[in-house]
Amino acid sequence: MRGVWRVAGAAALCVVLCLFCIAFVDRPVEAFVHAHQRFRPVFQAMAAPSLLSLPAALVYLAVYAVRAAVAPGRREWGWLSLCAAVLAATAMKDELKWVFGRPWPDSWVDYGLYAFKPFIDSELYGGFPSGHTAYAAAPMFMLCWLVPKYRVLWLGVIGMVALGLVGAGYHYISDTIAGAFVGLAAAAGTVALMPARVRAAALEKIAA
Repeated sequence: MRGVWRVAGAAALCVVLCLFCIAFVDRPVEAFVHAHQRFRPVFQAMAAPSLLSLPAALVYLAVYAVRAAVAPGRREWGWLSLCAAVLAATAMKDELKWVFGRPWPDSWVDYGLYAFKPFIDSELYGGFPSGHTAYAAAPMFMLCWLVPKYRVLWLGVIGMVALGLVGAGYHYISDTIAGAFVGLAAAAGTVALMPARVRAAALEKIAA
């Protein structure tokens, strides 16, 4: 039951933070960002690491599949779990974007669109949750569990990517908050689906 309460608490926190930002924070921040475009290249560079996780995961899985077929051996659960978390976050964010139907920041600036339109099929919508934040958050949250010694670094990467996406005008703050929680959910689900003996071995290694 403790795990259930943790999930419920995380979901409630995500909802509260997103609603607060949608009501009071997102538009003022986006207006400020839009008025200071000269800093955009810096923020784009901060968000760039989010572009790496999905292609890296696919390349690793392809290489692993070939190697396992040619020379079967010990499974590399750590790397596989990172890839699984990234793929899970990708599937989750794609569906959630369609379910929520939130306009992008540019859609608000250019056309005054701000209200959610669930299940809409339009290029003007699809900003919530932030997929690139989810791409970054899923493997980083997995690393928080696998290598907690560097937890500050892993969380810092998520924060840097989220700040870059907001500062470059790609997403609202609430989009990145939701994206981070999607990544957290993907990582938590990946850990839960690990074989019990693998989880126990990983926890023993962490404790050591």
